[in-house]
Amino acid sequence: MQTSIFWTRLKKHRQYLYISMLLIAVFFIGSSLITPKITSVTEDLIQDIIQGNLKSKENIVAFEFNQLNSSFKNSQKILRNSQNNSFEFLKEKLLFTSDLSIENHSIYNSFVSIVSSNKLHETHFSNKEDSLYQKEIHTFLKDIHFVKDEVVIDTVVTRADKVINRKIYIKKLPNNKVVYTGYDVDLISFWSYFSETYKGDGGYTVVTNKDGICMLHPDTKYIGKKIESYFSTISIKKILNSSLKINGYFVPNNINSLKDKAISEFLGLEVLRYYDTIKIGNIPLIVVVSFPVGIHLKETTKNIQGYFSWISFLAFTTFMLLLIASRLQLKKEYVENLKVVEEKEQLTYSNEKYQKENAILQLNQLKKKINPHFLFNSLNSLHVLIDLNPDLSQQFVLKLADVYRYLLDEREGNLISVKEEMSFLEQYIFLQEIRFNKSLHVTIKNNCDDTILVKKIPFLSLETLVENAIKHNEITKINPLMISVVINEDFITIKNNYTPRKCKAKDSHHIGLTYLENTYQFYNISAFKTGVIDDEFVCILPFIT
Repeated sequence: MQTSIFWTRLKKHRQYLYISMLLIAVFFIGSSLITPKITSVTEDLIQDIIQGNLKSKENIVAFEFNQLNSSFKNSQKILRNSQNNSFEFLKEKLLFTSDLSIENHSIYNSFVSIVSSNKLHETHFSNKEDSLYQKEIHTFLKDIHFVKDEVVIDTVVTRADKVINRKIYIKKLPNNKVVYTGYDVDLISFWSYFSETYKGDGGYTVVTNKDGICMLHPDTKYIGKKIESYFSTISIKKILNSSLKINGYFVPNNINSLKDKAISEFLGLEVLRYYDTIKIGNIPLIVVVSFPVGIHLKETTKNIQGYFSWISFLAFTTFMLLLIASRLQLKKEYVENLKVVEEKEQLTYSNEKYQKENAILQLNQLKKKINPHFLFNSLNSLHVLIDLNPDLSQQFVLKLADVYRYLLDEREGNLISVKEEMSFLEQYIFLQEIRFNKSLHVTIKNNCDDTILVKKIPFLSLETLVENAIKHNEITKINPLMISVVINEDFITIKNNYTPRKCKAKDSHHIGLTYLENTYQFYNISAFKTGVIDDEFVCILPFIT
């Protein structure tokens, strides 16, 4: 019989094997069909990322060059709005703007030159220490010829130690005075600042003016030179024409910028170059952003394909593990049978251990039940009662006998019904009230029907709590001990006024409460609670089901 079941299960596992192999084949066929689609989607995604990166770089370049041009623009505004101001006030504003411009670390020097009608020159330089620069500017200004009432010069000048972007604005005033204002931007210093501030990856940026002269390049040897290789396939004219001029501003003529593939002299790699224009003042600049094709396209696509291959391998490994798991199923069933046998042995051992612990608990409980102090106190009370009230003393003897008969009976599981425990408690209270006379008052109240009386509680639990109240509290005629026992639907509440004795009993070891706590822990009941609330000792005694 067992052999037949084994071979039936083995055939079932073979079916799982064939189905799994079919799923593996389908998976790899699907992978070969999906891989080209993933490559295509990846390329489109990278193109979108490059476009976003391109616009980000263009915005950065436009912001930084506009910062360099801000003082130049302010001087233009001052001169164009000079009709309403006195010449001295105009001069003062121009000098302040000129001095403020060199706060930019990339601006080398600035100047304001005023030529009067009598051809007298009055020139102010912000950096007064460079006399060679002053001579150079004077020479440069003499070679300028007017075509209109104002001239704007934005050119790149190469000196022995610097590459300068020279910005000059010249304006003829109504009083026949001519004002020259401008400054020089150190493009090498500007590149150092730019490269330190914007260290992001994803291509490098080159900026040229409308003549193709380089103004920004990661390799500073190209700055100040005309880089014709950048415009060999896409001309400067085509780049400028690809943008519309609206109110003096250049905006893209189409959604996608012009692009071309080339070999970068700087990287020595094949790059994808994007061309666009920005406007600084009224001067257009050409921004060229180069992205290495291998890094941003080929390698990314290759990495994604590699990730997909790893996923395929992991899927294959998962299928193989499932096959191995199905093969191990028969062995697992055998191991589970052994485990059941071990669990039975463990239960037998646990039962023996419980019986041993229960026997010890019963022994300790028996020692508690036969309390010599209670017996001696009861006999003393009986001795006094015999002379005073013979009839009551006979009743006292009978109650005492019933109490000890109840104490010495064996109780299975150490549990007793509420009804039996309440009946015993009444006899016990009878003996204690005779002993303490009117100093002890115990009330019992049942708030439920008789069905609650069959429920179980720990053996001697009520007697233990009443005895503890008597043992640990002051009992006098002036301050009697008041104990109340209230039977509720789910538990019994025992309360007494809390007046602890000043001198605690030496033999008090809390055995009674410990016994109750252990009993409830054994039955996994956590509702057993004791505590002092509003000058009352309160105990919650839950029923055990």
